[in-house]
Amino acid sequence: MFEAGTNWKKHFSDFGGQAYLDCAAQGPFPLESAEEVRRALHYKEHPESIPEALFEELPARVRAAAARLIGCHPDGIAIGSGASHGMNVAARGLPLATGDEVLLAEGEFPAVVFPWMNLEPLGVRVRFVGPSSGRLASASDLIAAIGPKTRVIATSLVSFLTGYRTDLQALGDACRERGLYLVVDGAQGVGAIDFRVGDFPIDILAVSGYKWLFGPYGTGFTYVNSRVLEKMRVGDVNWQCVEGATHLNRPSDFVLRFKDGARRFDIPETASFLNLSGLAASIEFLNRVRVASVEFHVTRLLDRLVRGVEGSGLRVVSDLSPKRRSTILALEGTTVEQTRRAYRNLRGKGVVVSLRGNLIRVSPNIYHGPEDIDRFLECAAS
Repeated sequence: MFEAGTNWKKHFSDFGGQAYLDCAAQGPFPLESAEEVRRALHYKEHPESIPEALFEELPARVRAAAARLIGCHPDGIAIGSGASHGMNVAARGLPLATGDEVLLAEGEFPAVVFPWMNLEPLGVRVRFVGPSSGRLASASDLIAAIGPKTRVIATSLVSFLTGYRTDLQALGDACRERGLYLVVDGAQGVGAIDFRVGDFPIDILAVSGYKWLFGPYGTGFTYVNSRVLEKMRVGDVNWQCVEGATHLNRPSDFVLRFKDGARRFDIPETASFLNLSGLAASIEFLNRVRVASVEFHVTRLLDRLVRGVEGSGLRVVSDLSPKRRSTILALEGTTVEQTRRAYRNLRGKGVVVSLRGNLIRVSPNIYHGPEDIDRFLECAAS
């Protein structure tokens, strides 16, 4: 664990002199993760050096790091390619039937939506819930919309648009009381806000590795609650997750019996050297930093931005109440053109942020200091 006051910036690149305030889109490698990938590259250049144990040890290393990150047992972790993997595991695996209904919020990220829409030819209905406040539907909006056919509520832990943090406790309690499944996209929250999956009644949690976890693009993991594991169907069989299948020097009786835990939902070819080496190193780095330290540091930076934005022509859209805010801040101008002009100014002057809808999305991390926020404010106002 790093001590308070650690200069985290030195663990990352200098971003070519730009202020990279866009971790919600792509998190950068820590320098040690980049070095780990370079070591992994050696295995493909020199396959004669690949140890056989790597195919088991590397996934186990990621599982252990991810489990520590979210506070669960490693058996609860499946290794995937991003949050979409977890959403598809849920949509294809949960025991849904013709006439069942899935509730989604209007304005959700596409990865949360399309796996469920893919079930509509099978007779599963997707129903969207509009917000009561002009933003992403709240937990109370979703709970009020539960009907007799509802079987699943799928939601983001943190909205990719505004950074709004969902009340998972209220939502999960309502699901448990009614016998529903709660599926959560944690892409914009896990690694950024202090979060333990066991604190909430979550059945499936899908996580991207390449945003707040600082991992490679095309990585992630999925938590599957043990209470639903045996109820779920495996959509794509990874042969390495079948008992006895990896004993290639012995005849196989071809009995499909999955290994214990959520690993049955691992993507095939799980032990990709380049991807998993980088992901393992990045999550281990984050575990040493501690997510609580990330959240504290980023909150202070965003507080500075909120205080300084007055007079810039932009206003804060995000909910800043303690239980609903996150490490994403959304801003907008008084008109669409003013917002887009401010965005162009920022990007043109080396301040990297995202434009989502008509919102400027700011998402700093531990590699930023107050000077990066001041640069944003100066460039946004010019």
